[in-house]
Amino acid sequence: MPALSRFSMTSPNCPKCSSKMDEGFILDDTYGGRVQSQWAEGKPQRSIWTGIKVAKDARHPVATYRCENCGYLESYAQS
Repeated sequence: MPALSRFSMTSPNCPKCSSKMDEGFILDDTYGGRVQSQWAEGKPQRSIWTGIKVAKDARHPVATYRCENCGYLESYAQS
């Protein structure tokens, strides 16, 4: 899994109420730990061993912004 990193984009304003949005991430509780959500390119393909096959270079960490006022969430996959 790629190293955790902060996105270089500035914090956007909420498209719903125009308030400031704070950067964070969606936490995935998995067997044996917690990880940052990732976006994977392409359609899912079954794997006997892992459930879904995913190429390492096809994964992108996802940053999520949350509106301070209304709670709206907006996510971006790092390129």
